[in-house]
Amino acid sequence: MKDFIYITGVLSLIIQIITGVFDYYVLGLKVPSSFLLLKNLLLLEFIVQIIEGSFYVWMVYNFSKIADITHFRYYDWFITTPTMLFTYSFYLMYLKYKEENKEIKDNMYELIQENLKILVPIVILNAAMLMFGYLGEIKKMSKYLAAFLGFIPFILMFYIIYKNYAVFSQDGIKTFWYFCGIWSLYGVASILPYTIKNIMYNILDLFAKNFFGIFLAFILFYSNKELTKQQTTPNYKDNTTL
Repeated sequence: MKDFIYITGVLSLIIQIITGVFDYYVLGLKVPSSFLLLKNLLLLEFIVQIIEGSFYVWMVYNFSKIADITHFRYYDWFITTPTMLFTYSFYLMYLKYKEENKEIKDNMYELIQENLKILVPIVILNAAMLMFGYLGEIKKMSKYLAAFLGFIPFILMFYIIYKNYAVFSQDGIKTFWYFCGIWSLYGVASILPYTIKNIMYNILDLFAKNFFGIFLAFILFYSNKELTKQQTTPNYKDNTTL
């Protein structure tokens, strides 16, 4: 049964490589300037996928040498999850600007500065959630208590995201429940037996990390196709960015 962790890990790594190649290709396409923020977010997601992929390469290579792989995942998650929360929050901001017909800002530094009072609590709550999970994995507390305590900052964190960003658009609300649902399954998996838990983690990582990157990549890919069509029309005004 433990071999299924290895098998799903290898399959996950293969899918990560395929999605990473597509994301890298899309990053090289020209898109309308209004999509520049999404392109910056895709770059961040691409970095997340590189870190994720590096962990899976390490896991597959060292699988037979390590008795318990689970707690090593947290080293990946402490880096990738705050980055993912940033990119998702910025995507929701993009939807909000679009819904209100406002100019879409693409300067990441300015967005961070303007939203610092919201983003900092999100990052702190995320760290608390992971810390409880990690303490459960290294058996410093009961895994059930760790899961219960971890869900407290989880709920608060997603409430902040919903109240400040997701609620302002229908697409934001839809993607919010997707993200909230997928991330909550990590907490459910944490109390399951070792093999089932790690199989779930291998699968969930694809939906939590790679899906959003592919989602952004397809938006940019089709914006490039639309741009290409427009460029063939008379009186076309160049409004693109690399």
